[in-house]
Amino acid sequence: MKKYLLLSIIVLIGCIYIVNKFNSDKTEYITQSVPTTDIVNVIETNNDSIDITEAICLATNIYHEARGESYAGKVAVANVTMNRVTSPKFPNTICNVVYQAQTKENWKGNTVPKRNKCQFSWYCDGKSDDIILVTADGKIIKERMLAWEMSQLVANQSVRGNLIDITDGSTHYFNSELANPYWAKHLEQVVQIDSHSFLRIN
Repeated sequence: MKKYLLLSIIVLIGCIYIVNKFNSDKTEYITQSVPTTDIVNVIETNNDSIDITEAICLATNIYHEARGESYAGKVAVANVTMNRVTSPKFPNTICNVVYQAQTKENWKGNTVPKRNKCQFSWYCDGKSDDIILVTADGKIIKERMLAWEMSQLVANQSVRGNLIDITDGSTHYFNSELANPYWAKHLEQVVQIDSHSFLRIN
């Protein structure tokens, strides 16, 4: 009961913050025109030891894995990513966790991920990994812009250790509306957040 109460509070705080921030920047979002290669960098360094490359890897994973999820859904993906970093069963850096995959050599002799053999499916599903924030004619896609900014905000707080683990140590998840993976039966189910079911190693 306490876990669900805490989750509700986190969702409420996150929604209030994001809505207020979005409203305060509404004119900028509507009028701004940016190239598709640009990103809205809201990760603050504050002259501290935060690794920007690691933070961007985390933000990218949050965006692709939970773009349409709530604030809590994005926090949960960040939690799982960070839990993997601290687990001996996974790589020990954020970027290596995010881009962990079975690889092969392509016809050019380059090492590339095998199709659908990645820890996070967006990385090797055959689709573009670009974060597209504007249309071809230069119009801002507000929903994607907001999702990318929120992903960076969550990543920023996560790498600083400021987020509560609402997944209670989960290292895996899957979209329960789209899949029922064989490996899920070998793990302990912890919590359902938005469309994702979160699990941890027994």
